Amino acid sequence: TTATKTSTTKTTKPAVTTTSSTSNSNGAKLTTSTSQILVPGLSTIDPGEISEMLPQFDASNYDITDPLKPPSNLPQISESDFDAGMNTYQGAIRALKLTGTAFDVTRERFTTEGKKAKAFGAGVKAATEFEKVKADYLDHLTQLETNTQKESGLSLAKSRTQFVQDMATETEAEMTEKLESAKVGAEMAKLQRQDKQSKLDEFRKQLTGEK
Repeated sequence: TTATKTSTTKTTKPAVTTTSSTSNSNGAKLTTSTSQILVPGLSTIDPGEISEMLPQFDASNYDITDPLKPPSNLPQISESDFDAGMNTYQGAIRALKLTGTAFDVTRERFTTEGKKAKAFGAGVKAATEFEKVKADYLDHLTQLETNTQKESGLSLAKSRTQFVQDMATETEAEMTEKLESAKVGAEMAKLQRQDKQSKLDEFRKQLTGEK
């Protein structure tokens, strides 16, 4: 099998502009230009150059006037050259088919890469949505903790208020008791003073002989 090397012409210019001139009925020249976009890395086929790309073949070389008397100048090839040429052409066909299959595989690879990119993009979007929901959930938990702290503060404030109220009540009761005790003490002191005053008056009367 003979390996066939192929070369790809690299294009450095993105476009090629061709200009053509024609003359109208008045003799004036009309200039038209066409722009051909060239894809980097790909060769182009110009329909005007296809004939130059075909194998050389002159049909007139195979003209036969009398089929029973073939002309001696018909193009001929020996069996060995025929077999060698056929082997070369068959090898070239196999090489082209194998190269075409490689391009088919590459096409499917690019298609799969595109699907992979789309799947990755969908995963990124899903991850973004997950993070958004996670952020909302964290905000919810934070708000719960804030509310719990406020509830604890409110409960503590209520306990302090109740404590102050209870202390005020107890203090008021204690002050009332002290006041009552003071009143009783004052009354007892008054009675004791009156009793002593009576005894003193009685004693004075005895001293003066008064009845």
